[in-house]
Amino acid sequence: MEKVFFAKRENFPSTERLMQAVFSAHYGIRNARIVRGENGKPFLEGNALFFSVSHTEKLYFAAVSEENIGIDAEPTDREIHLPALLSRFPAAERSEIADKTDFLRHWTARESGTKWMGGTLADAFSRLSYSEGRLYYRALPLPVNVTHFDREGHIVALCREKGSADAEFIPFGLL
Repeated sequence: MEKVFFAKRENFPSTERLMQAVFSAHYGIRNARIVRGENGKPFLEGNALFFSVSHTEKLYFAAVSEENIGIDAEPTDREIHLPALLSRFPAAERSEIADKTDFLRHWTARESGTKWMGGTLADAFSRLSYSEGRLYYRALPLPVNVTHFDREGHIVALCREKGSADAEFIPFGLL
């Protein structure tokens, strides 16, 4: 089961510092060396664990797994202007988005999928879609599952190949 650590941003100067603390405290990995792939996706050098991070104004969310994973979180109180944003979505997605919560689920699914792939949202946004609970890249289904959680006033999406419908959420660092 994947673990999702969440912490106040004020307690860590960066997501890298958060991940070093998580790896040390929960996995016994001291002096974790975090490096980035060619598209900027972070990974733990010399270890088979995968991780992905998301940050909002107040919180960091970090997913750790034995398989490739992507995470995104958005606060449920986020101000959004639906008509302007929906115009950038394909018709199939627009038909599933009735309100802000629906929009945030679609948005976090897309962004967690982008992180799973190791790309950037700017590159992948026009190629990704999320409809009927499935994530598609260039209209082809990706071999992933996207699971949504409501935690700490946020909608959190995990994108993973074999992940269960659950994840363990763990407060970290004096939350």
